[in-house]
Amino acid sequence: MRQIAAVLILVALFLLLVGSRFKASDGDKLAAVSRLSTAKVRNAMPPAVNMAAPIDALRKEMPTRVDDAVRARLSADKRFVGVEFKVTADGNVVTLRGVMPTARIKWLAVGVADNTVGVERVVDELAVPAE
Repeated sequence: MRQIAAVLILVALFLLLVGSRFKASDGDKLAAVSRLSTAKVRNAMPPAVNMAAPIDALRKEMPTRVDDAVRARLSADKRFVGVEFKVTADGNVVTLRGVMPTARIKWLAVGVADNTVGVERVVDELAVPAE
């Protein structure tokens, strides 16, 4: 709660100073206020927490291998609920295997895999049952 209050105070000070007419000599005062406010925000936070912690946690959760990235995108897409995929990769070449309910779902899956960052080529080994 203290962090939110400190940030709101910083925003209010910034708006007050920017909205008013201040001289070039006021820049030093503004720098001193921002240093003091930054120190107060840092002191209000627990020692183990820093500003980069949420970004680092998100970065750790992101897939780093190409096949993991494709698998994550396919599992997150609501159009593929209940569809089983086997995703393998050899370098930046991804192979998709499985049985698709329709040709449209097959086409969409290949498109999602092909548009995943790091994928150079998709080998389509997906099967569609004969109708």
